[in-house]
Amino acid sequence: LYTILRPAVRAVGLEVLEAVNVRLFPGRIPIPDLVVVGEIDFDEPIVEAASVRLVCEIISPGNAATDKVLKMHYYAAAGIDWYLLVEQDTGNLHLHRRSGANYRLHSKTEAGGVLELTEPVRVTIRPEDLLP
Repeated sequence: LYTILRPAVRAVGLEVLEAVNVRLFPGRIPIPDLVVVGEIDFDEPIVEAASVRLVCEIISPGNAATDKVLKMHYYAAAGIDWYLLVEQDTGNLHLHRRSGANYRLHSKTEAGGVLELTEPVRVTIRPEDLLP
């Protein structure tokens, strides 16, 4: 996913980062699998939620509830507009857009389909490209 996003992200002056500390609120600092961010200070060990344009979590059986409920709630409350969930076993993509303090499902892409991401960057993602 990083490899797919990186050229599109860089083309619009953003960055894509893996496994970084993101401060949502004081005392709430998760480490998402991947984030697309605006301008940040690379010398700082923590990225502020206000800089995050898209957050991505890869769902595995051991963390499904945390990613689908708890983290989703925290990311929306912190004002992160886009949340992409990737199912590890199938590659299915669930793109959520923030609406107020919650996320609403924007699109679901299954094997054979194509996710045409238009915000915060323009990129095409195929579930098959994410599977080993």
